[in-house]
Amino acid sequence: MADVRAPAPGGAFSTPSLQALELPSLLAVVGQLAASDLGRERLLTLAPAISPEALAERRARFEEVSRLLVEGRLVPSFETSLADVLERLATGRPPVTGRELVKLGTLLTAVREARHRIRAADPPCPALEDLSSELADLESLERRIRGALDRRGEVRPDASPELTRLRGQIRTLRDGLYTQLRSYVQDNRAELSEDTIPLRSGRLVLTLQAGSRGRLQGLTHGRSGTGKSFYFEPLGVVESNNRLQQSVEDEEEERMRILAELVEAARSSLPEIRHHAALLAELDLQQAAANYADRIDARLAEPSEPDAIRLLGARHPLLEPALAGLREEALGQAGHREPVVPLDIELDGSRRVLVVTGPNAGGKTVALKTLGLLALSSLCGLPIPAAKGTRIPFLTGVIATVGDDQDLLTDRSTFSGRLLRLKEVWEQAGPSTLVLLDELGSGTDPEEGAALAVALLETLLERRCLGLLTSHLVQVAAAAMELDGATCAAMEFDPRSGEPTFRLLPGPPGGSEALSLARRLGLPSAWLDRAEERLGTEHRQLRKLLAEVETLRQELTEARVRLDEEVADAAKLRQRLSAEEEALRGERKTLAKRLQRELEDFRQRTAQRLRDELEGMREKVEGGRRKGVDAQAVERLFAEAPDFAEVAGDDGEGHPLEVGGPVRHRLLGWEGVLDKLDRGRAEVTVQGKRVRSKADELVGLAPGSNTGPRRPRRSIEAPDADAEPELHLIGERVEPALERLDSYLDRALLAGRGEVRVVHGHGSGRLRQAVREHLKHHPAVRQFRPGAANEGGDGATVALLGS
Repeated sequence: MADVRAPAPGGAFSTPSLQALELPSLLAVVGQLAASDLGRERLLTLAPAISPEALAERRARFEEVSRLLVEGRLVPSFETSLADVLERLATGRPPVTGRELVKLGTLLTAVREARHRIRAADPPCPALEDLSSELADLESLERRIRGALDRRGEVRPDASPELTRLRGQIRTLRDGLYTQLRSYVQDNRAELSEDTIPLRSGRLVLTLQAGSRGRLQGLTHGRSGTGKSFYFEPLGVVESNNRLQQSVEDEEEERMRILAELVEAARSSLPEIRHHAALLAELDLQQAAANYADRIDARLAEPSEPDAIRLLGARHPLLEPALAGLREEALGQAGHREPVVPLDIELDGSRRVLVVTGPNAGGKTVALKTLGLLALSSLCGLPIPAAKGTRIPFLTGVIATVGDDQDLLTDRSTFSGRLLRLKEVWEQAGPSTLVLLDELGSGTDPEEGAALAVALLETLLERRCLGLLTSHLVQVAAAAMELDGATCAAMEFDPRSGEPTFRLLPGPPGGSEALSLARRLGLPSAWLDRAEERLGTEHRQLRKLLAEVETLRQELTEARVRLDEEVADAAKLRQRLSAEEEALRGERKTLAKRLQRELEDFRQRTAQRLRDELEGMREKVEGGRRKGVDAQAVERLFAEAPDFAEVAGDDGEGHPLEVGGPVRHRLLGWEGVLDKLDRGRAEVTVQGKRVRSKADELVGLAPGSNTGPRRPRRSIEAPDADAEPELHLIGERVEPALERLDSYLDRALLAGRGEVRVVHGHGSGRLRQAVREHLKHHPAVRQFRPGAANEGGDGATVALLGS
């Protein structure tokens, strides 16, 4: 179980308030996600920020670490207690081991790599850079530890030249000894109990049979466990064993010297190492907070004005099923595994204090604790389990009374304890303070308790505190409904099922439902029936009225949910219809382009065919080969050739467009005089009417060409769609809509329409204003007016055409 301590409070954040709202428990749970004891300790001592600037700095660190974690962990896992290593490094008691020096090197490596990632971050991480910018460079110490010790903390064979020499010497001496002893075994096998060469007290020996003792010269090093053999060192290898043992002792001395030098080097850099450890602890804290946020879908609350709190979809973090296992590890308590009912709570300038009523065991205290714990979490710079749009301001204090304040050791009653806590509220409450009072006015005579509660409520409002109070007293709820700045809410109770729903609903107060709870808990019916009989008539009528209010509120809530669903369905339908309309508009444009291409292709093919036929006939006439050819028909064909050419289009590029010169429309075929040419747009006079067109749709004619009325075309006529009586522009942007309007007015004018209707809708009014401003300056529009009631009202404009 984790060490659960209340962080050192500052401002109006007393230890009893922090404990009542379970901040120490939450920090212990989040601490289970820390990778090191340093990060865990940093979390356990985390306290609310003392200034808006300090809070902004914590929030920035969390956001920057969260970004860096996308690329991988910043702090690796440390099983060793780094705080203990640092303490022993300072005191030398007991000495630091090689394994612990390796962990110290890992700390330095982790900080160095984290600093590199912070410096290379894009976008930058200024809050983390400020935190790490003044750290000393300890990479040389890190390399020294890594070069001298392996991962297990053992001194490497090549840690120093002397150690390398001694290791080689030991190897040579040991090999020589083995050779000598194997030879001795071959010569004296009958006297030995086995062929092995064991190590005894650091010396290589043989096993001599008990009955052969005294037959061979040498030293005895004790009896075997069975008593049937002696450990025997032949006289001829004693000197070699002495040299080997001395070399082993020299090696151990060199190893200890290297280890002592490393410890001393680390001790001389201890202040700098502590700074590295502090950075690691902060990074570990933020890494644990980010992992906590991922587990329960938490986020930082958005900042708000000093007198406003807004919780949306808020959940008590210690009730989150995703944290059940961590809660058991940290607190030794079975974790909550049922889904949490989210809460919406809003306090602002007009509703600064909320009085919550409702059934026993209906969730009032959980709502109060949720608000308090999330406010404290936000002030600590931690993410909270709430929806986007949640806002919590910087607060200078959070004061809470929850549960029983009885103290048997000081002979203090429950009510006395509550009064002392309310005295603290009276002394400390002020602006930017959140006050949370559970069961206000209870524990004494209801009338006196209500009087105390209402007086305190009035004081909180006068001091412009933010607050949430729970109470069963009708007088307190009634006062909240009458006082400016206070409001009521109730924990929902389903009268049909007789069960609380744990939903917090704004509005009139709810009943305590004590008898309903008693029946649900299985208390004897005879007892409860007798209690029902003892209730006064007024109380029973009030309970009935509250039940009816609760039923009506529930029905209203259900109706509102259905309405929201219908509105959402309507929005989806509108979106789908808009998409279909857009698709049809695109399809129509595609068809129009395809028709234009086909018409152009038809004109070119027709022109070529006519040219070929006319050329052939001309050759026959000129050559006198008029066999079977009617001369009058040929002359008639030549006379009509210009009309065929008009159908087919101009052969070649035509003449350049010049203001005042004659032009022809490539697709529609009308001719007129070009009056104006500006940025790809043109104005043309056609039979006394002004028409607008795109410049690339016109072709210049030779000067002096007849631009008067022409005979009707023989092959192509404009589609009926060109003469539609109205144009729909709803949903379009201004510029494309005005281009469509110009094209439509040209077609309507040529079709001989005197009046058209442009449907632009209401919307923001920008499109309507742009259309009417455009019509005001259009040469073909005599006047225009808003649509009548049966014409679309102000969502349409009717234009009269003509010079």
